[in-house]
Amino acid sequence: MSVRAVLGQVLSLAFCLSFVGASCGQKSLAVMPGVLNDPGNHSLRRALFSYAQGQICKETQKRSVPIKLRADDPATGRFFPTSCSAKELENENLFLQFGGYGYAWSNLTKRVSFDAGGAVEYQHDFLMDGSTMYVYFRQKSTSATSFTTRLVEQTPASLPGMAGGGAQGFLDAVGAQILKNELSRGFTVIRDSDGRVDFGLGVVEKGKRPASPYRIEPGTGRMVLANERSEVHQNQREHAGPFEVTGKGKALYLSVAIDGAPGIDVLVVHRGQGEAWLTQYTSVVAPGPPPAPPVLDEAVTMGMVWRRTVPLPAGQYYVVFDNTAAAGRTAPAGQGNDDRAALVSYAVELGDAP
Repeated sequence: MSVRAVLGQVLSLAFCLSFVGASCGQKSLAVMPGVLNDPGNHSLRRALFSYAQGQICKETQKRSVPIKLRADDPATGRFFPTSCSAKELENENLFLQFGGYGYAWSNLTKRVSFDAGGAVEYQHDFLMDGSTMYVYFRQKSTSATSFTTRLVEQTPASLPGMAGGGAQGFLDAVGAQILKNELSRGFTVIRDSDGRVDFGLGVVEKGKRPASPYRIEPGTGRMVLANERSEVHQNQREHAGPFEVTGKGKALYLSVAIDGAPGIDVLVVHRGQGEAWLTQYTSVVAPGPPPAPPVLDEAVTMGMVWRRTVPLPAGQYYVVFDNTAAAGRTAPAGQGNDDRAALVSYAVELGDAP
């Protein structure tokens, strides 16, 4: 995969900004989808978006965004929003400013970490498909983007079109341009009446879904927090989440299967510890151990579907997939030219503890 392709992934961040907190009585809305889908029902539609505007940044900063080359590809990195502001403009469009940091992987550079941000004006609308809400954000203009490389694990001797600024200057310039291009695609948020949320770049047609690696059994009463695939290369890791556990007597239900590598470690850590660990991962080439003992530390081997129920007190947690020798119970082969990337398919659900 080329450096340009990997930087293109940086905008899966394009931006699956969450409408989890904006149900707005969604089940009741399902009884009148024709009314809501009527373009003439202006006041009701704007009232719903006014409510959502107050939730979008709050929810965005609770979670991270997987970075993918294409919608159906596994993630090879992740973006973590740290700042966000949203306001409604006089023309009733949504103006969104965001910033954060993340990491991505390519075969030329290995791990690249970065800081990124943007300011975008979106035209927004939604359609109801039964009790499912499709929320569309279409870019009207992008007034600013920024992309600054933090770390390049393996600096290439040269890159196509690299100017006198060197590899970092090239990556910064290309990253900023791709960020701007990807933001222009807009995104779709799909919210079911039970709280499940799916995201897709561009316009996802009503009635369709982005691809998912698992089909969650209906009737479990559990909320799906993640249903994804990630490609975790040798000496790399994936920090999925953070996932919020609310109330007493709750548990995370984890389902994991891997392919392409003999094994990988699954660790669950508190958000504070996970972010300290993540700061180290995006600042230093050599991946280090967790800063404190994890809540869960188990190995998953290829050829099995690993399932665990992890009762947890209220709080926020990262689920970390580790393919390094610095953490967990397993270690990659360690042969320099034998990068056996682990393709990790996983689901994270929140439900009542047993």
